Amino acid sequence: MKTLLRLTMATAALSLMGQLYAQEEQIVIEDLSRAELRSEIAKIENEYYRVFNASTDDVDLKVECYDYTPTGSHIKQRACEPKFLRDARNANVRAWQNQVDELASNQELQSQLTPEFDMLTTAMNALLLDDQYFRELNAILRMLRERQQELEG
Repeated sequence: MKTLLRLTMATAALSLMGQLYAQEEQIVIEDLSRAELRSEIAKIENEYYRVFNASTDDVDLKVECYDYTPTGSHIKQRACEPKFLRDARNANVRAWQNQVDELASNQELQSQLTPEFDMLTTAMNALLLDDQYFRELNAILRMLRERQQELEG
C-alpha cells in the first residue's frame, strides 16, 4: 500500500545577517523527483547540522557536509562527517604516505573511533531531547531518506 506522505514543515532561510526566518510550506514527498529529493535532503541536512554545530562547543564533534567524487567515478556524492573522523582519515593518509602505517578503510577508522562516535551520539541525543526544532528536522530528514531508499530499491 502506497501512502501519500504530506509534510507541512517549517523551512528555514538564513538572511545575510544570520537571522532565521521560518516560513511554512507544504511538500508532497512522493511527488518529488530523485533530483528534487536529493536537493531537499541536502537542504535539511545543512540546517540539521547547522543547528547541531551551534549547540556544541566541542569542535571535534562539529559536522561538515561536502560533495566529493569517488576514485574511478564521475558521479559526485555527498558526505556529512564530524571533524574527528576527517582528522583521523587525514592522519592515517599522512602516516601511510610516510610509510609509517597501513592505509585503514573507512570501517577500520570508524571502529577505532568508537568512543568519539559515542560522544557524538550522546550529544545529538541530548539535543533531540531538548530542542523541538532539531526533532522536527530529524523527523523530516528520516522521511526524506526513507523515500529515497524506496526510489532506489
